[in-house]
Amino acid sequence: MINDTTRDEFTLAALSGIFVSLHIFDLQEDRLFPIKSNQYIEMWSEGFESSQEKLRNVMSNVTSEEHLELILEFTDLTTLEERMKGQKVVSAVFNGKVNGWCRARFIKVNDNENEKLRYVLYAVECIDEEKKKENHLLYLSQTDLMTGIYNCGYGEKMISELLETQKEGLFCLFDVDKFKQVNDKYGHIVGDKVLIGIAKALQKIKRKNDVVMRLGGDEFAAYFADIDSEKSASEIINRFFEEISEIHIEPMTEGISISLGAILYKGGLTFDSIYKLADRGVYDSKINKGNSYTFQN
Repeated sequence: MINDTTRDEFTLAALSGIFVSLHIFDLQEDRLFPIKSNQYIEMWSEGFESSQEKLRNVMSNVTSEEHLELILEFTDLTTLEERMKGQKVVSAVFNGKVNGWCRARFIKVNDNENEKLRYVLYAVECIDEEKKKENHLLYLSQTDLMTGIYNCGYGEKMISELLETQKEGLFCLFDVDKFKQVNDKYGHIVGDKVLIGIAKALQKIKRKNDVVMRLGGDEFAAYFADIDSEKSASEIINRFFEEISEIHIEPMTEGISISLGAILYKGGLTFDSIYKLADRGVYDSKINKGNSYTFQN
């Protein structure tokens, strides 16, 4: 027969195999009992008297800057009892400097809800592989796999959000001139290389808050934030045309050109509305040979 003490030892042994670190906090006596520790925890908790000071200094040193505020708030022992009312476990996910992505948990040890919270188990689990798989799946759901830029669904979502929050910007819609002839003459592999080259040209002119996307086939769209004049818009478009002129794909002898419709967005339009306006510009641009763009109002 396994007694309670032995069962607890088995439980802690099993947990030690899963978690990076395990500590029990006695909140009333301000004591800390390590179950599983490591050199970094011991190094960064040395010289501090209170459990809170030790925990704060350790987490400050093992957490990436982007998640530091979150994790320091999460590991605030003075607010823990209030945060754990009616809950057995509270958790937070953060990116660590030592183990990569981690999930930290406070687990209530004393079960009586009427008692003042005294003992909690603080457990940190490495979820780096899990997070990498999650991020990869997210990437696949957002990305046009051929070109590496946003796909139609996610790109439209991102641009729609910008249309709701931005007061002004430049929306561009374009397709490749005589793209069917490229495929018919050189084959789809060369046609795919043309699309990839155009996507790379978009990425070169893209700034931090801009959105570039492939709608499908040879049709692309882009939104350039905070552009408020035709002069600024023309500079961006002409820079894009310069990048396209640098694309050379064997065995093509002819250059690549696009027809582009441009809208200076001033607010109050949806993605569908701005798309239809820009599409008229694409149609008008096809009258001219070579890279051409037309502003629509």
